[in-house]
Amino acid sequence: MKIYAKYKDIALSSIRPEGWLRKYLEKQRDGLTGHLEVAAGEPFKSGWGRSRADIEFDDGDSCDWWPYEQTGYWIDGMIRCGYLLKDDFLINKALERMNAILDNPDEDGYLGPEFLKEKGHMYRWVHSVFFKAFMALHSATGDERVIPALARHYLSNTSNHSQLREVCNVEAILWTYEKTGDERLLNHAVNAYAEFCQLSPESDCTLENMLSDRVSTEHGVTFNEEAKLGAILYMYTGEEKYLDATVNAYRKIDRDQMLVDGVNSSSEMLRGKDVLDSHETCDITEYAWSMGYLFQATGEAEYADKIERACFNAAPGAVDNHFKALQYFSCPNQVIADKTSNHSLFYRGSDRMSYRPNPGTPCCTGEVNKIMPNFITRMWMDDGYNGLAAILYGPCKVRAEVGVGRKTIEIIEETDYPFRDTINFRINAEMPVQFTLTLRIPIWCKDAEIKVNGTVEGEKPRPGTFVKLDRIYRQGDCVTLTLPMDLKLSHWSGGGIAIERGPLVYSLRIEEDWQRNMEETSSGDDFPIWNLYPTSRWNYALAIDENNLDREVEVIYREMSQEPWDIKSTPLELKVPARTVEGWDIERKSTILKQAWHEKGCPLEIREVEGDFKLTPPLPPVESLSERLGREIEKVTLVPYGCTRLRLTIFPGCTPHEK
Repeated sequence: MKIYAKYKDIALSSIRPEGWLRKYLEKQRDGLTGHLEVAAGEPFKSGWGRSRADIEFDDGDSCDWWPYEQTGYWIDGMIRCGYLLKDDFLINKALERMNAILDNPDEDGYLGPEFLKEKGHMYRWVHSVFFKAFMALHSATGDERVIPALARHYLSNTSNHSQLREVCNVEAILWTYEKTGDERLLNHAVNAYAEFCQLSPESDCTLENMLSDRVSTEHGVTFNEEAKLGAILYMYTGEEKYLDATVNAYRKIDRDQMLVDGVNSSSEMLRGKDVLDSHETCDITEYAWSMGYLFQATGEAEYADKIERACFNAAPGAVDNHFKALQYFSCPNQVIADKTSNHSLFYRGSDRMSYRPNPGTPCCTGEVNKIMPNFITRMWMDDGYNGLAAILYGPCKVRAEVGVGRKTIEIIEETDYPFRDTINFRINAEMPVQFTLTLRIPIWCKDAEIKVNGTVEGEKPRPGTFVKLDRIYRQGDCVTLTLPMDLKLSHWSGGGIAIERGPLVYSLRIEEDWQRNMEETSSGDDFPIWNLYPTSRWNYALAIDENNLDREVEVIYREMSQEPWDIKSTPLELKVPARTVEGWDIERKSTILKQAWHEKGCPLEIREVEGDFKLTPPLPPVESLSERLGREIEKVTLVPYGCTRLRLTIFPGCTPHEK
C-alpha cells in the first residue's frame, strides 16, 4: 500500500502538553469537557452509549440523528483530552459510552442506533463524527477491538455512504483501509465520493464545484466537513484531481469568507468578509481539522500557519476563561454579548452570541471540546523517513522512535509561544542517534534563526519553508528556533484595519461587566449563563501610519502566565494611538429582520420581529469619519484576540493628522 501524504500523524500517546497548553486542557476537564451532561443537559445525558438502542427523551422525541452528532463531538474531544492529560476520570467516562457501542455490534457488524441502519439513510454521517473517538482510542492505546469493528461496520453493506453529509464517512473508511490494507474499503470510499458527486450536484463540495471558481454558499460546517475529503482521497489514491479540488475550495474560502481571526464566516451559511460577519464555534473545530489534512497532503507550511491562527485567536475567544460557557456565533467585533445581541442575520436579536453552557443548537457545545486536543494531536508528525517534524508550536513533550534503528528519544519543547518568539527543543536520548528534526518556518516570519547548542545553524531560513536538521543527536542537545514577530496591518471592508503580530491578532481591551442571566432556569450555579456589557470606551479609530508601525506601536511584555488567555493576566499588550469616534454607539432597535426556520424541516425565511435589541454597530461610514473624530490622540491598549470576550478587532482607520 502506498500512502501519498507528505506527513503522517504520530500516536496520540506520544505527545504530552505542558505549560499553558496543559492548563487549558485541565480547565476543559474541570469545565464543559468533563461535565457536559450537567452543564447542558440533553442530548449529552443520553446520546451514544445505550448500546444499539435509540434515544428516547421525556418529550417523546426519538429516532432523530442530531443527539448522536452532538454527543459524538463531545466524546471525541473527551477521549483525546483524557489521554493527552493521562486523566482516568475523562478516559473512563468516555470509554463507558464507547464500549457500549464497540462491544455490541449487530450480527453483520453494524454499529449504532437501529433506526439509522436502513440502507441509504442520509444521516449515517453521525458515525463519521463518533468514529473519530475510536480512531483516537486506537492511536492512544492500540486497542485491538477498534480496527476489526470499524472494518466490519463499513463492509456490512448497510449503506453506500454517499448521501449528503453521510459521505463524511470517507475519512474513517480510509483510516480503516490504511490499518487493514483491505482494498474493498478503498473502493468503497472512492465509490461513495463519486456517487455523492452525482447525487448532490448542487453541493459546493463536489469535485466539479470545488474545482470551479463559483462562490461557495452552503452551510459552513458542512463545507468544512466535506471539503477536506478531496485531500484525504489524494493521500490514499495519489490522484491529483482530488487534492487540486480541496486546495481550490479553500483558496476560494480565503478569497470570499475568511475572517481576521483565522476562521471562515458561517452563520449558518457561508457569508462574506464584512466586519460583522461571524462564525459558529463548530467551524473553528472543523476548519482547523481540515487544514491538518491539507497540510499532510501537501506538506505546505501555510496550512499549519492557518491552524495556529484559528486555534490561537478564534478558539479561545469563543469560550470563557473557565471553559464553562461558549458562544454559538463569534465575531471579531462584538462590543456587547447578551441575550439579544446576535447581530448575524440568522436568528438576529437572539442569545446566540452570549456566553452560555449550551448556546442554541448543541453542536457547538460538543465541538468546542475538540479544538485544543485536536491542535495538540497534530503538533508533531512523522516525516515518513524515520524523523520527527515540529508542525505546530507550543509547550509540550514528545516521545517517539526515530532513526534507522528506531531508537526511542524524548524532545522537550520549552516555549511561551505564541506570546514569545523563542522555542527550545531539548533532546533526551539514552545513546546518540541520527535522525532528521524538521522545523516549520511560518510564512509571516522574515528573520527566523536556528541554533544548535548555541551555534547558528546554516543560512537564514526562508519564510514558509521547513528546515531539516539531519544530524547525530546526543543527550542534552538543544535546538533553538527564534521566530521574530513583526507588526502588520490588515485591511478590511468599510475602511477597516486590524493589527496582527506573528500568529496573533490584537483587539481593543474592553472592560467587561459579567452579569449572570437569572431569567433562565437552566442556568446552574456551576455553569451560569452570562450577559456581557462594556464598561469602558470602545468607539475608537486607530490613528497610525502603516509605514511606521514599529515607531508608533509599543509592544509591552508582561509576566508569562499559565492562563495567558485570561484578560487579567495577558502576557502581551500593544499601546496604539487612537482617536474617539463621536456618535458611534451600540445600536438600540425595536424591530429587526431575522432569518429563522419557519418550522422544523421547512426552508429558512426572513421575517420582521419586535423587541428590545442591543447590537454591535457596523463601522462608521468612511465618508463621514473625519467629521466625527475626537480632537485628542490617546494611547489605547490592545491585547491578543483570544484574551477577549468583548472586543473591537477591526477598527476604523485614520491618519494621526487627519482633520
